[in-house]
Amino acid sequence: MKFSCDVKRLQAALQLVSTVIPAKSPREILQNVLIQAQDSSVSFVGTDLEVGMRYILDDVNVEEKGTILANAPKLTQIVREANAETIEIETEKSFDFKITYASSDYSMKGFDPEEYPELPDFAGEFVEMDAPTLLKMIRHTSFAAARESMRFAINGVLFVVEDGMAHMVGTDGHRLGWIKKQVEIAGDVSFRGIVPLKALDVLERLLEGSEEQVKLKFEENYILAQAGSGHIVSKLVEGTYPNYEDVIPHENDKKAIINTDELRSAVRQAAILTSDESRAVRTSFEDDEMTMTSRIPDRGGSVITRKIDFEGSAVKIGFNPEYLLDMLKVTEEPEIIIELMSKDKPALIKTGTDYLYVVMPVSIEE
Repeated sequence: MKFSCDVKRLQAALQLVSTVIPAKSPREILQNVLIQAQDSSVSFVGTDLEVGMRYILDDVNVEEKGTILANAPKLTQIVREANAETIEIETEKSFDFKITYASSDYSMKGFDPEEYPELPDFAGEFVEMDAPTLLKMIRHTSFAAARESMRFAINGVLFVVEDGMAHMVGTDGHRLGWIKKQVEIAGDVSFRGIVPLKALDVLERLLEGSEEQVKLKFEENYILAQAGSGHIVSKLVEGTYPNYEDVIPHENDKKAIINTDELRSAVRQAAILTSDESRAVRTSFEDDEMTMTSRIPDRGGSVITRKIDFEGSAVKIGFNPEYLLDMLKVTEEPEIIIELMSKDKPALIKTGTDYLYVVMPVSIEE
């Protein structure tokens, strides 16, 4: 194998694929990246056996086809430090190869490519979405999913495709984000599965800044996604996801409408005087005013007031400010609707026409 490539393009490909390659593993072979040169393209493959990725660089100067298996961290570091525009990789004897750029030369020990796990190919019926839409769905739900829960089913985001709609739901038991969008379906495709957060993190990186169409294929135990030059495959999380529709409150009889930037600034300001022991912002809604108060014993407190449009009787409720800020970081809507019942009932937050966010209250002193 022998090819030369633009250093920046090679570095970007290695950094992206390295997101699925484990830094440490009982199987040393998984700490490597599989590089395959064919005609005028080179593909890079990495996996931890749970999530895998293939990324293809087109328009590469390939002089000789071939395959190598290289230590991913070392190769990435070499390319990152390359002070040149182009870099050349060429196999030597056995599985070894050399890297050359400017006045620098490296010799590296490779491994047998035949020992590396294969990734499933993308074929068959699929769901198609545009990248910005899928990226929005990921960002509006993944932050709400559990990260280290013993309830393994919520350590991921539920992805449902049915009747021409795609739903994504994330919850950790204290808050829940649910977004739905129309999708284009090739054939009679329906699906319900829990996608692990690592796979969504990798997919989010791949889709960043992309306007391309994303093809999604669902199998019994895994999901495949193809966007542009990237191909991701991931096992699904086992278990039964909670019935998210039952969590949505339907009897909240109080409604506040507030400017998104105003709410964001109010929560940030009130959160300053909270602590790990007292992670609560007391929030009152009355007439056309929202007041947030917080306090740290022996340090002080805050009172933050904002104008709102409010319907219903006065209500006071406690929020964990981080739960509000997580949602406010991703929303692009100019207004937020907050529907409430009482201090011990969940609040329902709506943005736009397709997103719901449920937040459980925290106890507050009267």
